Amino acid sequence: MAAIYNTTIDQGANWFITFIYKQPAEITNVSGNGTTVTYTAVNGFAAGQTVSIDGVQPYIYNLQNVTVNSASSSQFTVTNAATGIYINGGIATAPVNITDYTAALQIRSLPQDATAVLSLTTGSGITITGATGTIEVTASAAQTGNIDEGPYFYDLEITSPTGVVTRVAQGQVVVSAQVTR
Repeated sequence: MAAIYNTTIDQGANWFITFIYKQPAEITNVSGNGTTVTYTAVNGFAAGQTVSIDGVQPYIYNLQNVTVNSASSSQFTVTNAATGIYINGGIATAPVNITDYTAALQIRSLPQDATAVLSLTTGSGITITGATGTIEVTASAAQTGNIDEGPYFYDLEITSPTGVVTRVAQGQVVVSAQVTR
């Protein structure tokens, strides 16, 4: 499922936006023994991978950029001194390695419009840093200057080397009018 992210483009100015494609895992239980924290979650994580955990109650189990010590398809562990009784909630995310993927972003007045007001692709406005799952999108002042002010729709899709297309982000873009020329 694509992340919904609404943004603004200043007409006639450079536009930069960065997305990180992450693998989510819903947490259903947590236990800590003072040395290691074990998270129960159906996941595809691997030892050595960096994960971030948010939304767990108690908050002591919410950790950012921690290294997975061990992982199975139903649990993963990290080194941390946290202890406490799990109440509920939580999601763990880890950047997906998208080396050798390509990406495309289009902005249209309406999703069904035949013509995009801005089209960017890998090597032409989009840069992918594979191991970290980072997708950097850039449009020049000249490109944004050619877009009329107003609301638009966009999405960003990546394509794997085997041809699998995944929508990473989507939402609305508001182009604010350029006043100073």
